Amino acid sequence: MTRQCSQARRPFSRLRSRVALGATGGILSACVASVALGGTSVPAGASTARAPHASSSVQTVTVWTDSTRLPGFKAFQLSHPKIKLNIVTYSGDANGASDLQTKISLYNRTGKGWPDVVFSEQYTDAAWASDSQYHFAAPLGSGLVPSSTLKGFAQGSLAPCTFNGKIYCLRNDIAQDVLWYNKTLMTKFGYSVPTTWAQYQALGEKVAAQHPGYVIGTAGDSFSQDVYLWASECPSNKLLGTLKVEINTAAPNCTRMTKLLDPLIKDGSISKLAVTSADFAKQYGASNHVLMDVGASWFGEYIFKDALKTPSGEMAAALPLTWPGDSQTGDIGGGIYLVSSHAANPKLAAEVAAWMATSNTYQKTAPTYPAYKPAAAVWLQSVNASGYFAQNPAAVFAKSANQVWSGWSALLFSTDAVWADTVVPGITAGKSLSSLLGAWGTALKNQAQTLGYTVVSS
Repeated sequence: MTRQCSQARRPFSRLRSRVALGATGGILSACVASVALGGTSVPAGASTARAPHASSSVQTVTVWTDSTRLPGFKAFQLSHPKIKLNIVTYSGDANGASDLQTKISLYNRTGKGWPDVVFSEQYTDAAWASDSQYHFAAPLGSGLVPSSTLKGFAQGSLAPCTFNGKIYCLRNDIAQDVLWYNKTLMTKFGYSVPTTWAQYQALGEKVAAQHPGYVIGTAGDSFSQDVYLWASECPSNKLLGTLKVEINTAAPNCTRMTKLLDPLIKDGSISKLAVTSADFAKQYGASNHVLMDVGASWFGEYIFKDALKTPSGEMAAALPLTWPGDSQTGDIGGGIYLVSSHAANPKLAAEVAAWMATSNTYQKTAPTYPAYKPAAAVWLQSVNASGYFAQNPAAVFAKSANQVWSGWSALLFSTDAVWADTVVPGITAGKSLSSLLGAWGTALKNQAQTLGYTVVSS
């Protein structure tokens, strides 16, 4: 895989952790670190004792993290006093940043400076980090992380970390999509919660006729493709091998979803606005006019509660909507841990990464759903501790976590950015989703071929 690989432009983020409506009215990511990369180094303790898997001298592991994960690394240090962590806070590649890729490119040129462990909010970073052009991420299944640990992650959650059959990252969290609905309003209007996409469409048409102004979803987000097309198993970015990807936006699994959504967007039951936008919160949140929305497991806490201010005791989660014989769903985000191939002690670095991804000590209080199933089981015990939800979403979260379709792959560029550039403006201008599939597919193919992919369309 030797070739020239340009740095991908990634101006849009997946908002994979908590979001809140800021004082200026915009949606802000609370997990964005305020300290520039390299600007703050947090010594986390030292010892002259021998570190596990290390030589007789003290081993220092340098980690880069966003501010949200900082307490986790500090917790690791407290429970491992014989290991010295040198913790550097950076953006975490939040909000579409490419700080990590830029810095690794620099260190590759100078031949020094690489961190040992990195957290990134963008699981798509695993694609370039594992590529031979960068040679940064170490494969973790070759004795660095036990196979028993790797098997403990939610079904399909490590698919975006897997390239050419090797696993290059550990998922910190996942953002499996579920059907969020306002139980109070559904009861008031006499509606039943849909279980299939066909029922969802029928309900949207009924809402538009009987309760205009209420919405059952949104279509203006940069991650709308991850909500709808991923759940439909649309082959828009399916890796088939080394730099070989299937991009076929004209496939039936793509068109069935756009044909279902187009009438709902036209009649207004699906908003053209982004659910994360201040405009959406102003138009629908203040009036409590969001009847339903298909979205990530973190939507309940950070969209409905914090951003839209939906009253306590109203929101509930239902299992992902299904197609005939198919119950897959999408995923809006989830961070990763990468272990550097340049680490002086890769075994020790992998131990740090694995602890962060799997330890109950940290994950039980993490802000979003843990990808590691045993940790998720502990996390779920307190998911409704505040009593905000109309009913405890724990069972829905647990089941849907294993329903994410594994055919949606991380590529060397942001597919969300392509969607935002080619589809969102068209929707805003009044074009149908179906009419925009061709332009979306062409843009994906052009970007993929520019980066050296062989594109298969059928």
